[in-house]
Order: sequence, then C-alpha cells, then structure tokens
Amino acid sequence: MSLERVTVLAPATIANVGPGFDVFGLALGEPYDLVTVERRQGRGVKVRKVEGLGGKQVTLDPQRNTAAVAAAEVLELAKADFGLSVRIKKGVRPCSGMGSSGASAAGGAYAANLLLERPLPLEALVGCAAKGEEASSGTLHADNIAPSLLGGFTIILSYEPLEVVRVTPPPNLGIVASLPDIMVPTKEARGILPKQVDLKKMVFHVGHASALAVAMARGDLALISRSLKDEVIEPVRAPLVPHLKEAERAALKAGALSSFLGGSGPCVASLYDKDTSDGRPIAEAVQEVYRRQGIECAAWVTGWGEGCRRWEP
Repeated sequence: MSLERVTVLAPATIANVGPGFDVFGLALGEPYDLVTVERRQGRGVKVRKVEGLGGKQVTLDPQRNTAAVAAAEVLELAKADFGLSVRIKKGVRPCSGMGSSGASAAGGAYAANLLLERPLPLEALVGCAAKGEEASSGTLHADNIAPSLLGGFTIILSYEPLEVVRVTPPPNLGIVASLPDIMVPTKEARGILPKQVDLKKMVFHVGHASALAVAMARGDLALISRSLKDEVIEPVRAPLVPHLKEAERAALKAGALSSFLGGSGPCVASLYDKDTSDGRPIAEAVQEVYRRQGIECAAWVTGWGEGCRRWEP
C-alpha cells in the first residue's frame, strides 16, 4: 500500500568544488531542508507553505517553486493519477551557494517518488529535480541536486543525456561551511561568467578536476587539497563576496587543508582532516573575519552527507 504523506530530509550541497564547474558536487551532513508532500485529489502540485530560513523569499507559485516543479516531473514521468500538496521547511538559506533551490528540488522529487505505487529508480529522479533547478535559476544544471539526492561526491558525466557518477568520499573528510550574511543570487553569479576560456586555463582545469576525482576515490586528502584550484570561475565571482580571500587565508591558517568559494557564493567552504584536527577553529576564524567587518556569519562544522532520505521526528 502506497503512502499518503511523507517528509524527506534534503541536504545542502557544495557545487563546483574547485575546478568542477557545473560538474562536481558534494553533499553535506547539515544543514538541510525538510520537504513534506501529501496526496490530494485531482492532478497537479500545490505549494501550501514555505517556512524556515529565508522561507519568505521562496515563491509559492508551483510553476517556479523548485520542489513543486520537481515533484510534478516525477508524477508526469510515472503517469501518476493523483496530485500533491507540498510544504517546505527551509534549513538552507536561498542565495547561499549551498544548494538551497537544489535541496528543495531534490526533496520534492524524492518525496513524490515515495508516494508512487511503483517508485522510479533513483537515477531517474536527478533529471526531474534538475527541471526544478531550471525553474529557479533559468539554466538546467545538476551539480547541486545530484549530491543532494545521491549523497557523497558526484560527477556529471554528461548533460545530454544526463548521466551522474557517484563516488564515496573518505570518511575523515571534514567540511566547514561558513555563510556570511551576504546575498548572491545564482542568476547574477552565472551572468558574469566568461563566454570563452583560455586554452591554458582549460588544460589546468582538466588536470586538477581529474586529480580531484581520483583523490576522492582513493581517499587521499592531501591530493584533494592540491587539486582544489580554480583559475576561471572563482576569480570572476570573488568580487560578489566581500573579504572572500581574507576568509580563505584565515581558514588555512586555522588548520584547513583547503578553502574555496562554495557554489556561486557567498559560502566559504573549507576542508579538514577529522582524524587530526577539529573544524571549530576554522569556523571561528572565518567568522572573525566577517565579524570585524560588521557582517554576521553562520557556520556548520560537518562532514559529507548521505543524500535524501525519509525523515521522521
């Protein structure tokens, strides 16, 4: 017998991850969105409520709400004969660079799938959730929704057709996600990107991206650290995030293996070795940079996450 109502935990993510623009993604242990869907008579999806961190910024329009669009795509693909109502509790702030719209989209797709008589394979949900991202940002990209759905470290092998490779990161990979009180809309961050890339920089990115994928699979934190360099995207986006470079230097001085722009920003992502260090000093160092500038900065000291899953209080 199929479910009538279900709540799903959908984790935040760090996209791009250094040299992997629109390709790499990493699920976080926290924060996360909670997406609740419930069967209703008739067809279509309605958004009943959005609350939580930045919830007032999220539209209730089912044609533009990422969770609703993703859920509707699942129902259409499965040829379901029922509709859904959606409620979202945001734990991932919009315009954060931590996959806020992606988490809601992933949660909407995953939750809708749990209500089906014959659930779709998990891989099929990636395309459905990507449609939700497209409704929000204007472009179809899956580097946030893939890790939010599948967990771990994900690689978008191809967009046409959409194909994702999942890698289990090393268990001792610690992540500090620092979020200054600055807003960076994804559309704005994508709008300033270069249309062409120098061949030398392309070669640099291919080498570093390849090494990062190998390092994740091997569990080699030292190689992960050396591979997390970006000569194309972060330099262009850095002006959108005041004090970014100062924050990255502070994280490294406090013990981080590497520190870089999370997604489109303003998240400052820092990696550390859980076996040899504590991430709290890293978080405090980044927060102090912004505190001196009169800017509040939240921080999560966490690790990589397992992806969407059913949540029960």
